[in-house]
Amino acid sequence: MRLIQVAQRAHDLQRAAAFYSQLLGVQPAAVYDPPGLLFFDLDGVRLLLERGAPPAVLCLEVDDVRSTVTVLQGR
Repeated sequence: MRLIQVAQRAHDLQRAAAFYSQLLGVQPAAVYDPPGLLFFDLDGVRLLLERGAPPAVLCLEVDDVRSTVTVLQGR
């Protein structure tokens, strides 16, 4: 299992872009506004800042979704 994306809510994309650019030392890889999306590429893990997102979402990459769900449900 590998982390591929973290999504975070950001009401003010310009302010969030400035904050994360300074914090992470990188510029946004892509901005789509509208609909209100801002992406940073952090060595293969994306940070997605989204105006209408829930507070936070983690996206994981797995080889087989069904078997991974079965394993996780058994824990």
